[in-house]
Amino acid sequence: MIPAARRPARRGTDRGSATVLLLGWLMVLAMAAGILLAVSTVSITRRQAATGADLAALAAASDRTGDPAAACGRARTLAIRNGAELIACRATGDAIEVVAQVQPPPALRLLGPLAATSRAGPWIGATDATEAGPGG
Repeated sequence: MIPAARRPARRGTDRGSATVLLLGWLMVLAMAAGILLAVSTVSITRRQAATGADLAALAAASDRTGDPAAACGRARTLAIRNGAELIACRATGDAIEVVAQVQPPPALRLLGPLAATSRAGPWIGATDATEAGPGG
């Protein structure tokens, strides 16, 4: 038997610490990737709402009927075709203002819908700034 003074020191105290450190860094990277993905998804969804609102406003402004309800109906159709929901449409003077919204993916529904406002003009169908009334 080896006397106590000559026994080798135990070297097991640091064993496996690199694995724990590596797992910690992997968790940090996974969280950063998740946050980046969420921010990117919100940005894309917001851009989709803005695109839907822009195209809806342009469609309504190009309506020649002179009827704000018809112009807003046209805006609603184009917003839906672009993946957005038209939540407001108003003819003011010779311009059309619309608000469109898009629901984010299910994982981000806590944020609520993302909305965008767009204004286009002159409204081709407006005969006079005082004749164009609210619509939609």
